[in-house]
Parts: sequence; C-alpha cells; structure tokens
Amino acid sequence: MRRVGVGSLLVLLALGAPAAAQDVEQRLEPVVVTPSRLEQKTSETPASVTVVTRDDLRASGVQTLDDVLRQVPGFSLFRRSSSLVTHPTTQGVSLRGIGPSGASRALVLFDGVPLNDPFGGWVYWNRVPLLGLEQIEVARGGTIWGNYALGGVVQLIPRRVLRTGGAFEGAYGSFDTRSLGLLLHAAPGPLRLSLEGNDFATDGFEVVKASRRGAIDIEAFSEHRTAQGRAELRLAPGLSVFGGVNYYEEDRGNGTPLQVNDTRAFLYTAGMRAGDLDTGEWAFTVFAQDQRFHSTFSAQALDRNAETLALDQQVPSASAGGALQWARRLGAHLVTAGGDVRWIEGETDEEVFAGGAFIRTRVAGGEQLLPGLFVQDVYTPAPDWELTASLRADYWVTYAASRRDTPPPAGVPARQHFPDVDQLAVSPRLAALWHATPTTDVRASVYQTFRAPTLNELYRVFRVRNDVTAANEKLRPERLTGGELGVQQRVGPLEGRLTGFWNEVEHLIANVTLSRNLPDCPAGTTCRQRQNLDLARIRGVEAELEYRPSPAWRFLAAYLFTDARVVDAPPQPALEGNRLAQVPEHTYTLNARWSDPRWVDVSVTGRFVGRAFEDDANTLPLGSYFLVDVMVSRAVTKWGEVFAGVENLFDEVHSTGRTSEGVVSIGTPRLVRGGIRLSF
Repeated sequence: MRRVGVGSLLVLLALGAPAAAQDVEQRLEPVVVTPSRLEQKTSETPASVTVVTRDDLRASGVQTLDDVLRQVPGFSLFRRSSSLVTHPTTQGVSLRGIGPSGASRALVLFDGVPLNDPFGGWVYWNRVPLLGLEQIEVARGGTIWGNYALGGVVQLIPRRVLRTGGAFEGAYGSFDTRSLGLLLHAAPGPLRLSLEGNDFATDGFEVVKASRRGAIDIEAFSEHRTAQGRAELRLAPGLSVFGGVNYYEEDRGNGTPLQVNDTRAFLYTAGMRAGDLDTGEWAFTVFAQDQRFHSTFSAQALDRNAETLALDQQVPSASAGGALQWARRLGAHLVTAGGDVRWIEGETDEEVFAGGAFIRTRVAGGEQLLPGLFVQDVYTPAPDWELTASLRADYWVTYAASRRDTPPPAGVPARQHFPDVDQLAVSPRLAALWHATPTTDVRASVYQTFRAPTLNELYRVFRVRNDVTAANEKLRPERLTGGELGVQQRVGPLEGRLTGFWNEVEHLIANVTLSRNLPDCPAGTTCRQRQNLDLARIRGVEAELEYRPSPAWRFLAAYLFTDARVVDAPPQPALEGNRLAQVPEHTYTLNARWSDPRWVDVSVTGRFVGRAFEDDANTLPLGSYFLVDVMVSRAVTKWGEVFAGVENLFDEVHSTGRTSEGVVSIGTPRLVRGGIRLSF
C-alpha cells in the first residue's frame, strides 16, 4: 500500500536507515486518476489519496476487498464486520467517519462506472474479483465526482491487457471456506479481450457472542459467484472502443434458520476514448444495471430459543447512466469539463408477518434522476506550484413515488402518492499543492460535496433482530462543507504524511431512536427512523508512513483520529453532543513485510479499532479490539507459488454490533487458509 501512517515513527527510525542511498529500493511512483479524473502522479495531486497495489493485494492475509481496504486510514463500513458473512445492507462505505447509517458516503467505481447499489447505496464488495485488479485508489475529501462522493471516492482499476496470458488462484481454509479464481487475457492484433470468474463459498461461523446464543443461532454461511468480460478494439492511435458485462450472484444465511438473503445482478458497460491532452481528449461511457435483492427478517425470543418470520422483502431495481468528459492542456492550464447522469428505478415488495402469520403486503418505491455538470482547471503557474479550481452542479429529483398497503395498518392510508422532490446543489472546490523543497510537499483544499437520499432510505423498512428502522419519505439531501491541510515529507527511505481535516455536514441522515413506535414498528420492538440531523461535525487527523530500509523490507503504519459528533438536532435535542454511531475515535494499522524471492514473502498486519457506539443515543457501546493477520508465500516455479494466510491470528472475539435487548454480534474468528497461484 502506498504511503501509510506516522504512528510508530520512533520505533521505525530506531531500526536505522542504510548508509548508502543505493540500498534504498528504487520504485515507480503510482499514477492515479481518481482525485482529478485525469492521470497524475500522486506527488502532483493536491488530494489525500492512498494507493493499494497488486502486490499489496497478493500480500494481504484477508480474503475480501473491504478487509484489504480497512488498512487505509479513514475507510470503514457501516458496521465493523467483514463482508465475508454479513448482510449486504451493512456494507455501505464511509471515509473519515462520515456515515452513521448503512448508505455509502463515498462513491465506489470500477474503471469509472459506479458500483454503489442503485436502490440502497451499499456496495457488493465481492462483485469485482481481486485477481484482475491492478490497483485501488482511495481519495479522501472533496472531489468532482458528484452524488455519493460525500467523503471521497474509492476506485478499482482493472489490469490492462498487454499480452495473451492469465492467472489462476485456488484456496481452501477453515469453516470449509473454498475459493477458485481464473483470469484470461488475449491480445490478437488490435483487439484486447479479458475474461474473469470467481467462485467462493464458506460454511461460516456463529455471529452472536457465545454468552447470548440460543437454539436458533447457527453458522452464517455465504457463497457468491461472479463472471465478467471485457473487449476493447483499438481502431487507431488514441482511438478505442470497448464493451463489458459483469454478472454477480450471492446467497447468504444471516445466523438463524429464518434469516437469509440473496442477490442477482447484471451490469453492462460500453464506451470510447479518443484524442490526447494536446489536441483534446474525449472519454465517453454508458452503463445499465438490472438487479433483484431478496431478504428475510425474523422476530426472536429474548432467550434466543425461538424465532418467527417478521418480514420477507423482494427489491427489484434498475439503473442506467453515462458520462462524457473532455480534457485539454492549454499552456499552464489543464482544463477538464463534462457531465454524468444516473437514472434509478426501484421498489420494495414486502410480505409482513406477525407471530409467524402473514398479515399484509407493503409496496413502496419510486424513481430518481441525478444529472451533473462539472468544469475543472489545473493551473501550474510555476514548477513548484499547482492550483486546482473546480465547480460542479448536481440536480436531484425523486418522482413517481408511492406506497401501497393491503390491508393498511392502523394510522396508515391504503395508498399514498408522494410529491415529487427536487434540489440543485452547486459544489465548488479549491486546492493548492506547493513543493516547498525537493522532499517536502504542502497540500490544502476547501470544498463542498452533496449526497441525495436513496430510495432505500426514503421508502424501505428494515429490521435487525428486534430493532426496526422505518423509512422517511421527507428526507433532504446531505450537504458537506470541509477543508484540509497536509504535509508530506521524504527523508531517505522514509516517507510520511500528516493531514488535518474539518467537515461539517448539514442534514446528515441518521437512524434516530424514537420514544414512540411508528405504525411500521410492531409492538415489543425498538423503533428507529431515518431522519435528518441539522448539523454534524467531523474533524480529525490522519497520519501515514512508509519506511523501506532495504529492498527486502517494508514497514507501513497508519493512524486516524476522528471526532464525529452531532452539533445541532432541534427535533432530537438529546442527541446534541453525542458521537455519531459506529465511528471510533482511534484506529490504526501496522504492517511489516519481508520479501526475498529465494526464500519466502511474509506480511504481518495489525489493526486496531477503538471504542464506538452502535446507536445514536450512545447507550449501546462497542468495545475496542486489535486483530493480527499473517500471509506467507513462496515461489515454487517461475510461474507458480504456494501461500498460507491467517486472519485474526489470536482468535480475538470482537464486537461488531449490539441490539437494544443486549444481543452482541461478533466478527470473524481465526480463519486459516492455504492455496496456490499460477501465472501464465
């Protein structure tokens, strides 16, 4: 991983730097496209960006993409559990503590195409196989990517097809966990073809703390399959067209016999690229997605020895959109302009049960349209200075929205037609990069960003055991105003970065605990509703460090301090001053890697997550934990290697969630796996 943390600086310096500069590994500086939507070296972009390379992915001791990204300062999911066995609606991503609910406050892209679920905003992290990724870019702070990118952008960059060849990976581990992955590349003439597939399954493990388990608690199993293909035709120098398809399906058990979920999704993409920056570079992309999500929820006895079906949901959704971008170098200016749009249609079709008996149906949903325009100028008045100014305008409209209950519960009309809602948001950004010395860079930026509520937040009810969260069709978009100041320093084999940030979010959407149940909350449940908080403030410091004393050794560290609190909430004044749910004050990651092709490659990673609260009222604490992962690999031929990895080496029991009746969810126990990798 590129540039990680300042914590443990004195310990690393005590190891000593080599006397001769030639002992320091020479490495190419990563090129990123996410912060400015243009290719730039990381040292040339005035943004806080971390790059996870292909080597980092191979050396990681974990199995899922989100677990790899937890090593990046500021990256987290709504709940602290891995996507390995957790419900997909808990897999929304936040950066720098902006995210007290399941919807993502960061945009996730795969080669420029959004992966955020069109209906709910969460992310299926297993949808893109790891084998075919070249690098991952995590850009924190303000960008010009529009909706969802409230706190930043995570972009997955696939390997480019350079020759005919491929790769294979097979692994087996604890809890009957097995995985197979295959990547094939072909390069006949001007045509570039890529085909990739992955099949994964695990019998899973119990996800409730042992002291609270009952007869209904079983292993949470998980299995998924994904296949994707891409074709690119290079018609002439600087001119190419491409098309691709991604298919994903998953089936999960959520820890009790009656709680399951499954998803089936298709994603189609096409586009073209033409020209260059000297004459005008054009990029055009279109995409379409069709998806069906199904989930069940149960009511559970306090002793956890019985459960009854409470809710059965089918969520069909569709999405389509595209982006057009133009860029050109004009003297000292690099100008970019363009626009993007996304249309979404979706609804939740529900069967509601009481005591295990069917009582009614509920259908709710609508459509959204989210177009945006942007312009950006990257100005280099002198070799030591880079100034970036951008302006983006987003229009959000939700329309054709309705709800139908048959028969309706008391206090709810049988049919409701919600009025159309729209809003225009203008998001400016100013940033500066100063190369103060050949080894010192100073960055500063101020910005505004925007996120519209999803159809899921507006219209879908969900349940976690006996805690019910109701929808709210009156939600307003979130609006962030922020800034950051950072410095990057290089001293021989040591490279560090320190960044302070301050973000204020108006109308932040949170799951607010109510004193009186709504009609959608059955008797005996704790009732919450998605509501806008007038103002939340998230401020903190992130530190990153990388130390390479020799070509064989690399040390990484990352630390994040986050103070995320509710500042103003007139409808719920008791929340003012409370910490945002699920956001710890302290997190840090330490990694040591040793690589010698004659022997073995070894990587050890430790990750600390501090105390947090499950709920907005700060009455359900989640304790801190420290996990250690290990990966060991050895080349056995010039085209193959064997590997073994351990997640949670010391089998630490760590809490990932807590319900109002005291049921504690726990994360991944010790998981051992081994396998082979082939390249050809």
